[in-house]
Amino acid sequence: MTDIRSWLILGRVSNLSTVWSNGLCAWILDGGEDTRLLVVMLAGLSLLYAGGMYLNDYCDVDFDRRFRPERPIPAGKVKRSTVLVAALGLFAAGLGCIAWAGTGPLFYALILLGVIVVYDLVHKDTVLGVPLMAACRTGVYLTIGAAGRGHINPLIWGASGLIFFYVLGVTALARTESTSLKESAAGCAFLIIPMIGTLYLAGPPFEDLFPISYCMAALWLAWTFSRARKSGKLILGKTIGPLLAGICLIDLAILNSMHLVSFPVMGLFLAFFLLALIAQRYVPAT
Repeated sequence: MTDIRSWLILGRVSNLSTVWSNGLCAWILDGGEDTRLLVVMLAGLSLLYAGGMYLNDYCDVDFDRRFRPERPIPAGKVKRSTVLVAALGLFAAGLGCIAWAGTGPLFYALILLGVIVVYDLVHKDTVLGVPLMAACRTGVYLTIGAAGRGHINPLIWGASGLIFFYVLGVTALARTESTSLKESAAGCAFLIIPMIGTLYLAGPPFEDLFPISYCMAALWLAWTFSRARKSGKLILGKTIGPLLAGICLIDLAILNSMHLVSFPVMGLFLAFFLLALIAQRYVPAT
């Protein structure tokens, strides 16, 4: 019988709180009126995320047998065919949740699902997988944005662009984690773009809470790379999990740059951030 942890590893569930962070950020940018709608949308997006991760391992089985034999499928802990069925079931359930919110969010969710599937099919064979993964996070913003007032406001488009570049950087670095490819300097550069963007949007003059959230994000990036060095060499595998958790801090900085953060809101994003870090101790982020 398949153990539950294998399924959690397949779904990379330690990253789910970063999806919730993206969704909450978009919801606040849209006005944040219907909490019940937000919960249903986050449930649907979580199911799409987990389904995408299952499909990822289904498609990557040959790669994993060579480079990551500890993954559940090559390790014989889960049948490959069962993973595919589970992925399809999660996709259907996720779309069902989002359809409840209306045709607008369903339209963007279908596009998001298409991007997820294409990413899973091609990401190991082409560099196109890097922007496709980043586009998945943009899709979370747009799907939530379409569920509120029926249209996506400019703030959501701008925020989704900033998170796109951050995830673009993380994904570019992650491509080197299990192979002999050289470290991606472009990946490091992409991480800086949302930091510059939020600083530009915020002012000056700066709102009281902005320096706090901005410094938390900047210091987390600096600490992540400093602790990942061993004998002067950067060990990329040690940066990916913390950088993924850092999505929550980037979301917070984006919101704060648009003057939409209070102490309770800041507490929620920090809770998502800490939840990701704690979960990564038990379930690998990649």
